[in-house]
Amino acid sequence: MLNITSADYSLVENDGSSFADFYGVKLKAGKWKNVVVVYGKVTVKEDKESDTAKMSFNYAIQDPANYDIEELESNPDFNNYLGDLLNFIVLDSLENKEAKIGNIESTTDTHSKSPTE
Repeated sequence: MLNITSADYSLVENDGSSFADFYGVKLKAGKWKNVVVVYGKVTVKEDKESDTAKMSFNYAIQDPANYDIEELESNPDFNNYLGDLLNFIVLDSLENKEAKIGNIESTTDTHSKSPTE
C-alpha cells in the first residue's frame, strides 16, 4: 500500500450524475493531481482461513483534469491508487469516527475487521 495521508485528497461536492448521493474525492497530489472521482458501492469479502479481506468498489470519474477518462479507467496503477486511497479513507473514518464516505457515517460498531487487500 502507498503512503497516503489526508493531505493527498479532499472531499468535494458531487456535481455529476454518477452516484449522486456521494461526495467526490479530489486528488490533491501526485501523478493524478486534480482528478475527481466518486466512489460508489464498496464491498469487503473476508477469507477467514487466511485472515485477509478483499475490498471491491465502483467509481466514476467526475473530472479527469488533463487526462483521458478511458486511459485512467484502464490504467492499473490508477485503479490500485484509488483502492489504496479508499482503504485509507475507510480506516481513517473508523479511527476518527468523523469522516463520511458518501452519505453514510462509518462507525466501529458495524465493522468487525479492517478491510485490506
